Amino acid sequence: MFDPFDAAQSRDAWDVLRELRADGPVATIAGGLRYVTRHAEARAVLRDTGTFSNASGMKAPGVDIPFEDRLLGELDPPRHTAVRRVMVTAMTPKVVHAAEPFIASTADALLHALPTERFDLVTSYAGVLPNRVTMYLLGFDPADSDQLARWAKGLMESTFPALNRTERGVGFAAAFPEFAGYIDARIAERAAQLDAGEHRDDVLARLIRLEVDDEALPPEQLRALVRNLITGGLTTTTQLLGNLLFEIFSRPEVERALRADRTLLGTAIEESLRLTPPILFLARGCAHDTEIAGCPVHQGERVVIGSASANRDEQVFEQAEEFQLDRANADQHLTFGFGTHVCPGATLARAVARIGVDAVLDHFGEGELTLEPGFTFEQVPTYFEHGPRRLPLVRAAT
Repeated sequence: MFDPFDAAQSRDAWDVLRELRADGPVATIAGGLRYVTRHAEARAVLRDTGTFSNASGMKAPGVDIPFEDRLLGELDPPRHTAVRRVMVTAMTPKVVHAAEPFIASTADALLHALPTERFDLVTSYAGVLPNRVTMYLLGFDPADSDQLARWAKGLMESTFPALNRTERGVGFAAAFPEFAGYIDARIAERAAQLDAGEHRDDVLARLIRLEVDDEALPPEQLRALVRNLITGGLTTTTQLLGNLLFEIFSRPEVERALRADRTLLGTAIEESLRLTPPILFLARGCAHDTEIAGCPVHQGERVVIGSASANRDEQVFEQAEEFQLDRANADQHLTFGFGTHVCPGATLARAVARIGVDAVLDHFGEGELTLEPGFTFEQVPTYFEHGPRRLPLVRAAT
């Protein structure tokens, strides 16, 4: 029986998801979980935060997350509403727009640093650019970027995302003491600078200054939000960029179309988010007895919103399993959530993807890069993610 918390089953499960959708809008899967397969029902569940609790987050069934360790996506209203307001205020479109020259210059520098003949565009570019941008926005020392990326990658590929623990301990601070200690030190450092009257307007300073219910966020909550930003850049944006670059270099007609008309890049990003979403599903807990499309769901039961399945709902998207640069409703995907839980980092992810792909198309000529002979798509190991672990490219001889 399908288990989305098992990486061996959750990734490349498109055939299984198609069958589940065909059977109905709600399926009972491994562990008695309710899996929402279709777009309308998935959107309705995401909208109903009173019935479907976010507190369990993406952890495996039965794992309880202490309040102080919860990321934004693991909070329920009213706390979620207040904390999300803080995040949105810190990550406004104006802030993202102001960072665009840095994103562009960083992308250009990374591309110029690539080896001459062959390279892995994930490890050298798609997996680096989002992290550098996050470090810049937070106001962290750019010299620490690679270490932060290693910590974040180690966390995402460990047992922690599912179980909230590793062999080192339970909870973020115990499981990853160096990572947690680094964030705590930066928070204390920035707070001291602000107390001393220094003018700082980076995202970390904004998070420290902003208040929820007339009180500053506690240090543990700040730590969780900063970790959210760091790991989010490594996961969502890296996979978005990697998936779209794979589409471009595995399908010459997509590369030609984008080179001929860069305005199509916006649709290409939305279509990539729809067809190959960086995050495959979202999880909720049922707060009281209810039903989804006539299917009874009882208090305490776990509900999995299959956003990857809903994004391919044939009732919403014609030829749903094809990548189409002229798809008019590509942006109706549920990859960033829906309603009050829409990801506040979505604007940044789209900007990094747009500028990152633009830079690649500017740097290399048409047909100059091809996938390494014999390349096979290898998934990242995290059970709820979709993206290429590597993207080895060969540069044509000049």
